[in-house]
Amino acid sequence: MKHINIESFYSSILEDLKSKSIEFEILENNQDKIFIKEEIVNLLLKTFFKKCTKSHLSFTILRDEYKLLKIDLFDTLSNDKKRIFIYTCEPSLINTKEESEYLKVIEKSKKQKIFPVIGPDGVGKTTLLTNSFNIKEKPYLYKRFKKIVRRSFIYNILYPINRIILKRKLGVKPLKDQHDDIHYLMIITAGILYYPYLIFNSNFRKRVIFIDRFFNDYLLENISFLDKKTKLRENWKTLLKFIPHSYWIIHLDAKAKIILNRKDELTSRDIKKYRKLNFKIYLEKPSVIYTYINTGNDLELCKDILSNVAKEVMTSKKEELCQN
Repeated sequence: MKHINIESFYSSILEDLKSKSIEFEILENNQDKIFIKEEIVNLLLKTFFKKCTKSHLSFTILRDEYKLLKIDLFDTLSNDKKRIFIYTCEPSLINTKEESEYLKVIEKSKKQKIFPVIGPDGVGKTTLLTNSFNIKEKPYLYKRFKKIVRRSFIYNILYPINRIILKRKLGVKPLKDQHDDIHYLMIITAGILYYPYLIFNSNFRKRVIFIDRFFNDYLLENISFLDKKTKLRENWKTLLKFIPHSYWIIHLDAKAKIILNRKDELTSRDIKKYRKLNFKIYLEKPSVIYTYINTGNDLELCKDILSNVAKEVMTSKKEELCQN
């Protein structure tokens, strides 16, 4: 894969913002520190996301400080990273009381270690996790969202009935994924009812929980029907309010060609839609930390990125101060 210089790449992002008339201000004569109005910060993030995904770059967005977004941009051939600071309030004008309250909420959220790993089948979720962590041993707990809901009481009662009705409606026996796509409310309900068990394991048994896939998949409509266009459901924003908030979301992605060579279950169009729509979901209900990793890059590099971000996630503010 072609190497991209992250310094020049970031400069090109700033040029793109200027060309789109997105106003920002460079602080302290340092282009790594910029100020942008809070109401247009998502325009910046969309520009950033689009350019990174086209260039197959991995990055992390951190919102663990008040009125400040930090973006770590990772090199495609080494462990080098570039950190960018995006202020949504002039640093000198930050309200210290509001900042203190914000940090308390963040620290409380951080204690619940339930981390979704999203991405289409074939992107390498299990491969990357098993190479990065001993997920079959303590203190880790690895769960597959599909298995969680399909083993639920609700699913096992209603699935046989729904399958018969759908077979008559569609004219063919539906695949389980197609059934789940249509009966998404049942899937989301089963997931929400199971979630307290994950909270118990995280808060009281001190387990670090990784979930292969998440509720996000069921905010997408037609993802399991190759002859239909994937889109967000009309009521996705309402549904999103009921979905548990995550401190850290890991989004794995790669070129459609790479994913389809591993698992031919989606179309190239659907993979692109999955990528774009999941970032839209993140912008609507942002996690404190969002990590996007392109698994088309070297496995060891992807592993290093994930492991290094994990260390930051697992470290409390108090521990950071002690280390400094």
